[in-house]
Amino acid sequence: MKQLPFTRRPDASQRIAVARSGATGRSRASRRRASGMVAAGTGLSILLSGAGAGAAVAAAPFPADDLTRSYPSNVSYRYELIMDSFTVLRDDEAIIAHNDATTIAINNSASPEQVDRAIVDQYADMSISMADAFGQNLGAFYTEGRLNGELPKVEALMAKEGGLIGYHSSSNPSKEFFSYDRPYIRIPELLQYRDKPDGDAWESTSGSFPSGHTSQAYWQGTAFAVMLPELAPQILARTSEASNNRIVMAAHYPLDVIGGRMMGNHILERRMTDSEFRPLIAAAASELRDYLETRCGDTIEVCIAEDTPYLNDEESLAVYEERMTYSFPRVAASGLPVSVPDDAESLLLTSHPDLTAEQRRRVLELTAIDSGYPLDQGNSIGGWQRINLAAAMAAEVVVAPDGSVSLADDAAPSPEPEPDPSDPGTSPDPSDPGNAPEPNAPGMPADVDGAMPTADDSAAADDLADTGADLPVSGLGAALMALVAGAALLVLRRRIARQ
Repeated sequence: MKQLPFTRRPDASQRIAVARSGATGRSRASRRRASGMVAAGTGLSILLSGAGAGAAVAAAPFPADDLTRSYPSNVSYRYELIMDSFTVLRDDEAIIAHNDATTIAINNSASPEQVDRAIVDQYADMSISMADAFGQNLGAFYTEGRLNGELPKVEALMAKEGGLIGYHSSSNPSKEFFSYDRPYIRIPELLQYRDKPDGDAWESTSGSFPSGHTSQAYWQGTAFAVMLPELAPQILARTSEASNNRIVMAAHYPLDVIGGRMMGNHILERRMTDSEFRPLIAAAASELRDYLETRCGDTIEVCIAEDTPYLNDEESLAVYEERMTYSFPRVAASGLPVSVPDDAESLLLTSHPDLTAEQRRRVLELTAIDSGYPLDQGNSIGGWQRINLAAAMAAEVVVAPDGSVSLADDAAPSPEPEPDPSDPGTSPDPSDPGNAPEPNAPGMPADVDGAMPTADDSAAADDLADTGADLPVSGLGAALMALVAGAALLVLRRRIARQ
């Protein structure tokens, strides 16, 4: 069997349990697993488990040849192929009205703190500004290490300027291909200008779709989630905040950031499936984890448990899923099979190291959102819209004796009473869409018990408000969206009439 070139080696007691003697085994393939990594394809063994670290050792940068060589994944990719359904969506009046209305609502209703955070993400290196996803303490340690040059390998791969992971994957060709005007160009009269005093946030005339800032945030954030899978929900939720901040700034629409997410995930997948490049990610992960453990004085697992999180797991998963669709209406049928993009399973190598590639693909299928939302193209090229990476990396997995995979939450369903054939009310028609609640409807995020926090939920809402997480589903946002949808459409019709 082919040996995985980049995988984590958990403690034996924490590995995925394969059921034996006919009994189903269950074990958490979780972020809370003891830390270990192996890059077996290159003979590089990176052991990251064990109790507290000793004296810090200065990290060595990559050899120059590692940064300048020609990797297979350097080859340009036509990213418009994974999102080319936008060419149809842009002419769909209902979808564009929702796109505009959501943009206006998020931009207009942003709190001062949300605006401040959006301005930071606009201009900063997001591989540093998103560090609060690591937690209060670990985020501060990481930020200090980056600013002091103590994480040279991480910087070489992740930096805004010249970061090697995304260096050969510009969004500009796709922007030129779709050539769609930004919000502040199309509907400036309906937006609030958000910027620092000497800023230039509204000066770009490049295309709006897809969002380049979002693409960068997602290849950076997804790489961090691979390096620190224990914090994958928080890292990816913070990545979604950085992307949502593009809407706060009125620089982009929701469809732009959805497309940017798809592109960013795909960029990291291409690097992870490149057997020559992947050892660089493993080396940067080792550097990052060693540094954080040294600064914290304990294992990553203990440091996370004692830290103040960006959001808890449930909040993180809910926020991430909400921003996968921004409550768009469906444009195609629900309930269709998932088309997992080719090689997307490589993104689960560190969160689920004991699964086979086929099993990881199954996890992506089981955690994917429903079909039919805008930019879901229903094929292995454009299937990135449905891939809920946060849920997949956080999934508790059950492996049956035959090797089949299920989610722990689905493995032992509660027994249901036998339907009474004489009572038609006990047998709902599955073909009736009214009987199947939408998985992305507000208050019903996947893998979360109970309703999504709203402005009425005091403690959780305070956390979400601090990160902009409640914007897509807030009462104010919903009301404002309904109001501005008609206004935006009226403005566009008047413009058309004047042409």
